[in-house]
Amino acid sequence: MRLNRSLFAGLTLLALAPTVGRAQEGRLFNNSWFWGLGGGTLTYWTSTTAHSQAPTVSLDWLITRTHWALYLGADQSFFSANNLTYTEVGRLYTDSTLTNFNNVSYYAQAHVRNSRHIQGALMAFPGHGILRPYAGLGISGNFVQGATMTSTAPALTPSSQWFPQFYQDTYRSQASEWVSPLVIVGLQAQLSRFSIYGQAKLFPMDAPQYQPRFFTDQAFFMLQAGIRINASTAIGSF
Repeated sequence: MRLNRSLFAGLTLLALAPTVGRAQEGRLFNNSWFWGLGGGTLTYWTSTTAHSQAPTVSLDWLITRTHWALYLGADQSFFSANNLTYTEVGRLYTDSTLTNFNNVSYYAQAHVRNSRHIQGALMAFPGHGILRPYAGLGISGNFVQGATMTSTAPALTPSSQWFPQFYQDTYRSQASEWVSPLVIVGLQAQLSRFSIYGQAKLFPMDAPQYQPRFFTDQAFFMLQAGIRINASTAIGSF
């Protein structure tokens, strides 16, 4: 929570940004390519943690028009969590010749380390001037990293016909990777050829009942602040 309070305090400082010439405001924002670097926190929920935070670094690319922009971004979160529940599946043969079988699902536990989020969104910048609020909608590809199984499979009879790891890490990989909607709201302050920004990202989740994710089916979110550099003009980009 201390990190979140620091980020909120940083956002309030945007209102104190120095002024620049009105004639340059549009030129320094419209039809431009911005490269951004930032940091913040990821707040998440898992099967064993009701509420936890992890530090996050981010890179983004913003291609602007007058009131619209294309946002491409990547976030890397650093954390370690144990005993996260997911659905594993094994194969139980019903005859001694190992011809007929049933797939048996069971709950397994895993240790995970870090997560990566690759995003794309269409952004709206409705205002003019130095301070530009914005909002966007898009999608995010989410990847839990370093997932390793820590629990043992249930014992079934006959044990000689039960292959709990028949599908190896197939189901663990499915629990580690998913696509979610993305909502972004933020505020950007234009300072000559660079800008400072603060933003929040919301990732709604809807984990299917038959395939629980390592994150539970609640939204998780990021709070971020950083700097964007106006690298060049983008006339005719999109």
